[in-house]
Amino acid sequence: MKGIIMAGGEGSRLRPLTFEIPKPMVPVANRPAIWHIVEHLHRYGVKELGVTLFYLPHKIKNYLLQEYGSDIRFYVEEAPLGTAGSVRNAKEFLDDTFVVMSGDVITDVNIREVYEFHKKKESKVTLVLKRVEVPLEYGVVIVDKGGAIVRFLEKPSWGEVFSDTVNTGIYIIEPEILDLIPEGKAFDFSKDLFPLLLKKGIPIYGYITEGYWCDIGNTEQYLSSHMDILEGKVDLGYKRMLMEKGFILGRDVVYEGARIVPPVILGDRVVIEDGAEIGPNVVVGSGSVIKKGSRVKNSVLWEEVYVGSRSQVEGAVLCNKVKVGDSVTVLENSVVGEGSRIKDFATIRPGVKVWPFKVIEEESVVSEDIVWGNTKKVLTFGYRGIRGSFNEEIGPYQSLEIGGAFGDIIKGDVIVGSDKDPISSLVVDLIAYGLVFSGCRVLKNTGVLLPALRWGIKNKSARGGVYVERERGNIRILFLNEKGMDVDRNVEKKIENKLKIHDVSFRGIEELKEIEEVDLDKEYMEYLLSRNNGNINLKIKPYDDWTRDMLINLTGGKILFEDDYIFQVKLDKNGEKFILYDEKGREFDEDEINYLRLLIAKTRGFKKVVFPFNSSSFLVEFAEELSVETRMGKISPKDFMKAIDELEEGQDEYFSLAFDGLSFILSLGEYLGLHGKKLSEIKEEFPLRFKMVKKIKCDWKDKGKVIRELFSEGSGEKVKFLDGLRFEGEKGWVLIVPDSEGPYLRVYVEAGTFEEAEKLFEVYEKKVKKVLLKNDGK
Repeated sequence: MKGIIMAGGEGSRLRPLTFEIPKPMVPVANRPAIWHIVEHLHRYGVKELGVTLFYLPHKIKNYLLQEYGSDIRFYVEEAPLGTAGSVRNAKEFLDDTFVVMSGDVITDVNIREVYEFHKKKESKVTLVLKRVEVPLEYGVVIVDKGGAIVRFLEKPSWGEVFSDTVNTGIYIIEPEILDLIPEGKAFDFSKDLFPLLLKKGIPIYGYITEGYWCDIGNTEQYLSSHMDILEGKVDLGYKRMLMEKGFILGRDVVYEGARIVPPVILGDRVVIEDGAEIGPNVVVGSGSVIKKGSRVKNSVLWEEVYVGSRSQVEGAVLCNKVKVGDSVTVLENSVVGEGSRIKDFATIRPGVKVWPFKVIEEESVVSEDIVWGNTKKVLTFGYRGIRGSFNEEIGPYQSLEIGGAFGDIIKGDVIVGSDKDPISSLVVDLIAYGLVFSGCRVLKNTGVLLPALRWGIKNKSARGGVYVERERGNIRILFLNEKGMDVDRNVEKKIENKLKIHDVSFRGIEELKEIEEVDLDKEYMEYLLSRNNGNINLKIKPYDDWTRDMLINLTGGKILFEDDYIFQVKLDKNGEKFILYDEKGREFDEDEINYLRLLIAKTRGFKKVVFPFNSSSFLVEFAEELSVETRMGKISPKDFMKAIDELEEGQDEYFSLAFDGLSFILSLGEYLGLHGKKLSEIKEEFPLRFKMVKKIKCDWKDKGKVIRELFSEGSGEKVKFLDGLRFEGEKGWVLIVPDSEGPYLRVYVEAGTFEEAEKLFEVYEKKVKKVLLKNDGK
């Protein structure tokens, strides 16, 4: 069997560790990560190896040539080809069954056992799988009892998680599979090849390993994997020596008078002075010096690191040539980049990252990352957009950096706006400046409706947009694509990664453009009126002053009636959401509003509509009666928008019905007038049923495991998967979705009565708790 090692990764999430070296060259226990992979393959008799390269290829190639001579072949990508495309680049070499591994993982997986499984199953592709607690950063997989893969999804959101079994990126592949990978084009194993194999019915299996595997994707994983190496949880070839002796020493190590607390790995020419204490769980690179009275534990020190007297380093990573002065404290999960200097009596607080070649002055207390500015908590996306408290999580610097990060990705004209809240206006101003600094042309409209901003993006052919709104005391920042829809998860992850590693590039002053003010609300209102030929004969009762003012702006007050009205409405301040009441004052729930959307869509000739996965089963029945095909979309707004966009026709109109309050109101009034119906009559058409939403407490690490086990146990039931698991029964249905913002599962139930809904919930609550109790007992 031949082997191919993918080593093209940049490792941006590992910065500042990968500031000047590619990820496969990051030292693991004093050897580059890729060295461990080569040695691992050699131990299982895989001697013929190829390596795919892209980022800083000369650094990897030069090292491997020096270490192994000409025994390894190299395949350099001129442009990114994706994981599968990069391997396809080595097709002439891969003329036999071959193993694929990443050059930046830590593993002791038994390759021989995987190979034998692969051959026994007559598989064309076998994936090595591993069970993990939080599967969001990996491809999630479900296999049947025979090991055949039945479902695969790359890097899901919590709502999409259906298992805790993930793809490790280790594959056994037959050479003919390479014919399915296009030459010279970006093509990914997880996103492209594996779904294609499942679609074509080509045998693809999963081998669940009990061996160790860790993707050193971020600095926390990098540090924890070293703790696992030192504690003997993974065998990189010297586990026995480490467990028996407690330490591994390089050549010419000096440590007389020092206290060594196992387990410890010390490189060549390390000097530990009298009175210093090293360990437990410490790796020290070659040429490093620990002065007297200092203490280092649970840490990784690279080469030529200097730690002065009476200093304390606990749970940290110090890169090459870092100089730590006297009486310095460096605390857990902090990282100090190459060549940085920390002067006497300084303190680096937990979790701080110091970029390379920085100087920390005497007696400084550093509690925020040092890049070119400071930062606070790393901002991440939740259910919708980025959400946080002003000045605690989203302050002036964070707002500028958010704009810069999005501008780096979007690269073009951007329209930004906010609701009328003064804090929202301040934040959007700062984001606008960040976009300008990244080189974007920015159009800005504070106090604008979200649907108007979406319309403006499309109408003005912008590359994207940002909308800021105040929500229950917090700030929410929405990012929009060129169609005015919420950006997808891929773009969200790019933004998160840039914010996490401060990877934002600001342009020179000569490249900056002035911010242009626009009035999108006015243009949008004119558009809505023109779409109805200026004729709006509605009788609407506004629920509050905000709704009244908005409708006056739209029509000059022509449609407002206090007594003889056809329906009552309360519009949300962003103009997207609303609450609807019939002329009898009865509120419509979301399923009933979706029924109205279905009726309007049918009148306009739509052949297909989209409903959220948590919708009433009656909606599908109504659609069948109207000869309208239904598709189910995921619950989150960005995913539901994507499902609408994938309709073959009527995407813009249906999007407006779903995400534009004013447009829906006008369309509903038009429908009622055309058919001569009262809203109360339509409400009464919808069957009586009871629907509830509850939460079950569930730790983040247990979510994937719970969904996988419920899926396996429910094989005899009618189970649907899209967002979580939906169990269909005679008396109703239950949908269980891992929540994206909190440690719990969200449970949707629909039944004919309240009592039946409660019983259904209790049944599945017991099932969930049974899984959790079983996991606690392990």
